[in-house]
Order: sequence, then structure tokens, then C-alpha cells
Amino acid sequence: MRNKAKITYDKIIGIFFLVPTVGLLVFTSLYPLIRALMLSFFDYNLSISKEMTFIGFQNYIYAFKDENFLYSLFITIVFVITTVTFELIIGFFIALLLAREGKRLRIVRSLVLIPMVIAPVVVGLLWRTLFSSDFGLINYLLSLINISKQIWLANPNLALIAVMITDIWEWTPFVIICFVAGLTSLPATTFEAATVDGANRIQILKYVIIPLMKPVIMVTLLLRTIDAFKVFDTIYVMTFGGPGNRTKLVSWFIFEKGLKYFQIGYASAISWVLIIGVFLLTFYFLRQRQKME
Repeated sequence: MRNKAKITYDKIIGIFFLVPTVGLLVFTSLYPLIRALMLSFFDYNLSISKEMTFIGFQNYIYAFKDENFLYSLFITIVFVITTVTFELIIGFFIALLLAREGKRLRIVRSLVLIPMVIAPVVVGLLWRTLFSSDFGLINYLLSLINISKQIWLANPNLALIAVMITDIWEWTPFVIICFVAGLTSLPATTFEAATVDGANRIQILKYVIIPLMKPVIMVTLLLRTIDAFKVFDTIYVMTFGGPGNRTKLVSWFIFEKGLKYFQIGYASAISWVLIIGVFLLTFYFLRQRQKME
């Protein structure tokens, strides 16, 4: 009886400590999602009137006819694929160098985290300065190899590239840390057996490391893909969605429609299009990871 009473008491204490956290999550995450879903079925434009008119799925239908939204979605997909691909490739090879034991390498691992822990707004300001056409370090370095000065953030052909470079610099450390954790957890006996069998470094990488790292790679890919779809801070600081609409990702498009033009219903519908898309992508990644197990 005492054990049962103790278990019941422990459950009550556990629930008591969980309630504030769950309540906060519901208030900050679940309620806004449900509210946005409800608003997505209404014509609700605060710049015209505070009245809400039920229009069903018209906002969703219009979204897929809106050329500006479709272009924004295209730019977002290009941004996500490019940045995540480079982050995974660069992060993987740097992780191979940092996965070994050693005091110096542990210090380097700590230093590698610096870009990731800096606030995104600060990162945007930093790289905006670096890409400055007048006194930026990037143009100075290019001038050393006889490349003319570029107006990075005002050039329609370069602005998105500049934002991509910023994102890659900021979030490659996250990939490195994930891969270092995965590499250090691999069984040493597997590498010893491959070495005894006469495998060289490239063969060990191709037939041992990469197959064993696939679950870690898949999870890291999933996390970075989800996060890349939400990029907003650096764009706000660096380009403000411009020049024109060349860096107007879906996150910025939602911000513009909702908080600049006050088309709350339409912005809510686009938000849910993004949420559903990310959910389906997440479901696909998780299914692929299950197949690996």
C-alpha cells in the first residue's frame, strides 16, 4: 500500500510540475495554430474592416493562383535545398576532422559553435556589413584576386546568394555537432575490422562510416530542413525581402501579408500551407528513417 501511495504521490508531483510547461506550450503554440486555422477560412482584412466574412477554402485556392506566392514558394525551396545541402556536406567533412580525441580538438569544437549561438539578428547585421559594397570585407577579398566590386544585397542576382552564405555560416556548426556526436558513438571495432580487411580511408568512409551514419544524417537533415523553411530574421536585417522579391521567402511573404497589408485571413491560410508542407516532409523523413532501422 505504501508503494502504491508513493507512486500516486510521485505522479501528482510530476503532473504538478508539468502543468505550467504544458499550459505555456498550449498558450504559445497550440492556440495560435488553431486560431490561424480558423482565420484562414475568413476574409479578414484589418486595413478595410474589422468584420470577418466566411469564405471557406477561397484563401487556399487563391494562394495557389497567386503568382507572387508561387514565386515565393519556389525561392524558398531553392533556398532550403541549397543551404541544407551545403551545410550537410561541409558539416560532414569538418566533423570527420573534429571527431578525433584531443584537447585542442575539444577547444575547436567549442569555437565552432560560436556562429550558431549568436542571435540571428546580430548575424544578419554582421554579414550585412561584410557584404557592404563600400567597405565590406567580402569585396575587399575579391579585389585581391582582381574581381570588381559587387553590390551584393542590391543585386537581384546576388542577394539570395548572400543570404544563403549567411545561413550556411550560421547553421553549419549545428550539423557539425550532430555529426561529431554520431561519429564518436560509432563502434571502434568496426573500423578495426575494416582496416584489417585492407580497406583504405575512402573505402572506410564509403562502406562503413556513411552507412552507419545514415540515421544521424537523416535526423539532422530533417531538423535543418524544418528550420530553413522558417528563416526570417536574417532576411529582415539584410535585404527586407528585396531587391524586388528576390529574397521574399514564404516566411517573409506571410509577414508582409499579415503585418504590413493586414490581410490576416490570407496570411493565416499561407501559414497553414507551409505547416502542412513541412508536416508532410517530416512524415516522409521519419518513414525513411524507420526503413533504415
